[in-house]
Amino acid sequence: MLVALINPASGDSTAPAFFEKHVFPRLHFDHTIYHQHYHHIADTVVIGSGDGTIHDLINAKYPLPLKLVIVPSGTANALYASLFHPVQPQDRLRSVDAYLNKSVPIPLSIARTTITASQNPILSVVVVSTSLHASILHHSEALRKEHPGLERFKIAAEQNAPHWYNASVKLHGKVEIYDPSSNSFVSHPENTLQGPFVYFLSTVNVDRLEPAFRISPLARTIPPPISTCDIVIIRPLRHPSISADSTQSRADFVATTWKTLTGAYADGAHVHFTYRPDGSIDEKGEHQGPSVVEYIRCAGWEWIPDPDDHNAHLLCADGSIFHIPPHGTATTSILEDHPYSVYT
Repeated sequence: MLVALINPASGDSTAPAFFEKHVFPRLHFDHTIYHQHYHHIADTVVIGSGDGTIHDLINAKYPLPLKLVIVPSGTANALYASLFHPVQPQDRLRSVDAYLNKSVPIPLSIARTTITASQNPILSVVVVSTSLHASILHHSEALRKEHPGLERFKIAAEQNAPHWYNASVKLHGKVEIYDPSSNSFVSHPENTLQGPFVYFLSTVNVDRLEPAFRISPLARTIPPPISTCDIVIIRPLRHPSISADSTQSRADFVATTWKTLTGAYADGAHVHFTYRPDGSIDEKGEHQGPSVVEYIRCAGWEWIPDPDDHNAHLLCADGSIFHIPPHGTATTSILEDHPYSVYT
């Protein structure tokens, strides 16, 4: 059975009106506002929301495989923007068209995150992050009412840019790192990374978190093996001119952070950035210095935050914020099963 799941509060709150005008006339189904209603009846859900409601749906632990028809209605719409790039404002019905044309739905990879002392694993289909990205999502919620669009994320980014995050990371499975000089992934001998970190973000299914913000571009240009994730990492002590954590070092590194993340808006150019000996950035990667971004591909990871660094205990999963308890960790793995798929 086909049902509609609509979040009336997503994005600019226009999803119900859009469905009435453009979706319901094209399809014949029962529709529901609350995801509890679809249990035991649906095998296909037409979902009008952002990534957060898709995240809620995945975590409702539906007992049967579920096919999704996505009508993007949120703020960033990362999954839709990645699957249907380039996306124009009038292109919100491309997944609906794929369903009507009887296309074969593609499976979605699922990231499973467990947090110490929590009985419930967290499932994600877009992003699991800590550090700056998690802090941005955490603090942007207070800005949602006044700044409902993408602007609130930029404001939160400015507020959190000087922060460093003390933690270590254990990488799981076969670990590879992107080599800009050869434009390929090569074996990475280390499976433990020591902080501090400025940025730590892993993705599945997507190469962008907004239509223009292509943070993990290699997920498309060099497609990953199954059951792996792409991880984008910025560690400030890799900078040639910074050897220790200090208030001044944190302030000085903000410019590098902005320049690197701005590269994500330039079609993912940041993955090619390398440092020159003086600490300036070679945007074309022609200088054989350290990569500004460590772009890792592996089967999963464990984030071990410093007990004394409160900010390092934030974790973002598809926009939802979770707190790692003191002396706890967060472990993410990529499931081998694919119970969810989407019409593209």
